[in-house]
Amino acid sequence: MNNFDRGIIKWQPFESLESSNQIIKSLILEKRKITKPILSEEEITEIEDKIVEAYYSKENITIYYYKNGLINSLKTKITKIDHVYKMIYLNNNLRLFFKQIVAVKF
Repeated sequence: MNNFDRGIIKWQPFESLESSNQIIKSLILEKRKITKPILSEEEITEIEDKIVEAYYSKENITIYYYKNGLINSLKTKITKIDHVYKMIYLNNNLRLFFKQIVAVKF
């Protein structure tokens, strides 16, 4: 028997399915989206306290935030807290509003 590998030629028929792959990925992403969790006043106060504590202690924290239907996580340091706009500035030039934050862990 001849063990001949056709290389990339064997994948050419699947190139026509590229646009359908994009559609399938977008459908899967839309299916993963959720509504923003509703937090109680106690949970909001606890999150704000943890943010202030992490800011003054200069510790890395994990922030779970809601954006575009998904809950994302980010491990970073807080560089600035803006009480007027209720926004925090993070180490990697990212800004988050307090209302986006769902949970905070040290």
